[in-house]
Amino acid sequence: MIEMVVLVLYLNSAPIEYMGHIERDSGWQRMTISDCLRYKRTIKRNGWQESKTGNTRYSCELRQVTLGQSWDNKEIVKSIH
Repeated sequence: MIEMVVLVLYLNSAPIEYMGHIERDSGWQRMTISDCLRYKRTIKRNGWQESKTGNTRYSCELRQVTLGQSWDNKEIVKSIH
């Protein structure tokens, strides 16, 4: 387990989706806080609206994560803790 920045989608206060890596010209890299905030802004600009009750929301967080390999041998976040 390591600590890294992840973008987390919450539904009814439970994390259901998360990402911690991005594709850059230089290759697959871990997300920084500025990358995470940029993705969150892009999602909102493309029409995402958090529910008025607060049941669904995106959040940039520093979390303990378990890493693994994707089908194409890239490092990915397997789970968050």
